[in-house]
Amino acid sequence: MTTNRPKRLTEAKARAIADTAQLTKSASWSTTSEWNVTADDGTVLVVVTPSYGGASRSGRNGWTYYLPALGPSGNRDRWPTRQQAATQGLMAWIRWATAAR
Repeated sequence: MTTNRPKRLTEAKARAIADTAQLTKSASWSTTSEWNVTADDGTVLVVVTPSYGGASRSGRNGWTYYLPALGPSGNRDRWPTRQQAATQGLMAWIRWATAAR
């Protein structure tokens, strides 16, 4: 699988980017209910999506995330709030951004 990975970041630089990132509604929020975790420069680091398949009236059973650089991966982990999913996604992004190439 080919990805357009930027050069490897140091742990400190990746954490600095993650510390200033914000959770915002995506441009397609009205149809997808997705939220984006964006860096100060507007780069989308993480996409947070609602997870369905639960027993609630809406069928929603939490939130999950994926890294846009890798695409939806079928992550089965779910978190009760979008903020928790965003935090887990940022931790995954830091691991991805600092991984050896």
